[in-house]
Amino acid sequence: MELVEFRKRIGEEGIELILQESIHINGKDAQDKDGLIDTTVKEKNITFPNDTKLHKKIIKRCKEMARKENI
Repeated sequence: MELVEFRKRIGEEGIELILQESIHINGKDAQDKDGLIDTTVKEKNITFPNDTKLHKKIIKRCKEMARKENI
């Protein structure tokens, strides 16, 4: 689930609740004037199988088998 979808699902009230809990958990540190926010986004490295990828894999495997068998 993407972050945008998550925010839409929990709504403004849910975001406010998370903020309140964060302040509660961090105690005095939550009263600091400065804060750090980690905005790092890691790209997804997901690929979906398709016929072309599958054919290439099959051809590569067949070539390896042929070399082993001296064909």
